[in-house]
Amino acid sequence: MKNRFNSEDKIILAIDGLDLNQAKLLLERCPSIKWVKVGLELFVREGPTAIEILKGLNKKIFLDLKFHDIPNTMSAACYQVSRLGVDIISVHSSAGLKALKDTKKASLEGANVANVNPPLVVGITVLTSFSLKDFQTDLDRKNSIEDNVLRLAKLSFDAELDGCVCSPWEVKMLRSIYKNNFELITPGIRLNIDKKDDQNRIMTPHEAIDNGASKLVIGRSISKALDPNKALIEIFKSINSD
Repeated sequence: MKNRFNSEDKIILAIDGLDLNQAKLLLERCPSIKWVKVGLELFVREGPTAIEILKGLNKKIFLDLKFHDIPNTMSAACYQVSRLGVDIISVHSSAGLKALKDTKKASLEGANVANVNPPLVVGITVLTSFSLKDFQTDLDRKNSIEDNVLRLAKLSFDAELDGCVCSPWEVKMLRSIYKNNFELITPGIRLNIDKKDDQNRIMTPHEAIDNGASKLVIGRSISKALDPNKALIEIFKSINSD
């Protein structure tokens, strides 16, 4: 029998397609949710107010803005968002080692100035929307997605980031290399793998956790369900099943 864990710590609810009133209503219907993901769409629309309101609801926040720029700009941005008291921030690993090291340092400095806990910083490897064909054709890459994920995960690790974001297809491979204190956060989670939406490299919650994922980012499978809380409870049950 595998080790048991607190399922509520494993699920990050993506609320990007909702406005704040819709998000608050959804969270009221799903009181077991501890983690929420604020992405570009919501943050651009609502700004730091979204963080303030969600923190007021006692939620942990994954601020998924995927910073990717020159090192100075990335570190300055991470300094500012770390002052908001978020719990995880994302940056693109492909920005390079210097940018990653600088952003991690800046996140610690920003949190210290604001007297809040420093966020985890995780590196984006290869977006789950890429299929192998799209990846090789659009980006003119000759090697596989897996090879690129390995390289970018190592870059994140070498920069002393706290983990990386990858599709569930690469989780087992990465967990065989990195211990559990290196976060592996996986989007591309679907209850019904036939419903891909705009994702390609997808997996069920049970499979992803079983392969070593630290946390699962799940949006539409919960937010678009007829009974969101029932869907959430079913996910909790599935990831803790043998």
